[in-house]
Amino acid sequence: MEEAMGRRLDEELGITTTLEFVYKFSYQARYGDLGSENELCSVYLGRCDQPIQVNQREIADFRFINVDDLQAELTQSGDNFTPWFRLEWERLGSEFSAQLARHSGNV
Repeated sequence: MEEAMGRRLDEELGITTTLEFVYKFSYQARYGDLGSENELCSVYLGRCDQPIQVNQREIADFRFINVDDLQAELTQSGDNFTPWFRLEWERLGSEFSAQLARHSGNV
């Protein structure tokens, strides 16, 4: 899995970095009349200290945001984020805060 993750980082963002596996989760989400998702996802943490070269065929948009600003944005405008992201961000903060801090530079 780590090899595939590295390949996707290079293909989608043009970067290489060391990743740390944190946990897996599954979710189901319905999107109105458009359909639904039933996903098994793996959560990895890593740190990027190099320029991003986005593959626009894969990624429409991206941005960097620090942990504190992300938490504030989730609190103020949580509906701008997918339900699964909100749940997993909460889990990362409560169960894996040391790992998150290590990778975010907030040690």
